[in-house]
Amino acid sequence: MKIWGMTDTGLARSQNQDCYTFGEDEAGGKLYGVICDGMGGAAAGDVASKTALDAFASNISKDGPLGFTAKTAEKCIVAASRAANQAVFDAAMDNPDYEGMGTTLVCALCVGNLAVVGNVGDSRAYLIDDKGIRQVTRDHSLVSEMMERGELSAYQAQRHPSRNVVTRVLGVEPEVCCDTFKLDAKPGQFLLLCSDGLSNEVSEPEIYYEVYFSEKPENACKSLVDIANIRGGHDNITVILIAF
Repeated sequence: MKIWGMTDTGLARSQNQDCYTFGEDEAGGKLYGVICDGMGGAAAGDVASKTALDAFASNISKDGPLGFTAKTAEKCIVAASRAANQAVFDAAMDNPDYEGMGTTLVCALCVGNLAVVGNVGDSRAYLIDDKGIRQVTRDHSLVSEMMERGELSAYQAQRHPSRNVVTRVLGVEPEVCCDTFKLDAKPGQFLLLCSDGLSNEVSEPEIYYEVYFSEKPENACKSLVDIANIRGGHDNITVILIAF
């Protein structure tokens, strides 16, 4: 397994409220990556994403890779996301300037041929292979819920005035549910994590082409960020790419 990552402020914002990290345990064959996309006034979004990221990474790193199953990996992600949620919630309670701040989270924990993805909010994970590209995660957003009820088409959702409204984030409530998804990873597949600064600007076919047909996958993150900026760079852009 290999992992790469990149974040960029974009062209329209003065501050990057996205943050990411990843870690590898070569001896144990364990790898994880996580992206947080903060929201809130002033510096609160930046505080929320960094606080959540640090708490998540600290908790996910405590668990060794030996004996991992899908169930234990899911429990590990849920526990780390719970710690991240609590850290952001407590920080907001302690400082009136941070009231209402929150952050999305998308992550992956990979051990051997097992990959478990977790998400809260509308940051996404995509699986990419010779069969194409598919979204692994489910957006916790207003337009996603409207699409599921048949009230909006995918085309309408992309242009809906409330397309940026999220319905589940870390840090706003004392408890939050993190969805998890199990994948049986195979050699030649890719797992891409991203904030909505990428998915709102770059189409799934374009993501697929830049990743799967790249002669150097390690350059794919920059290529995708460059495309998002060419399209206007209306938001912060963060990408993590895992190659199996």
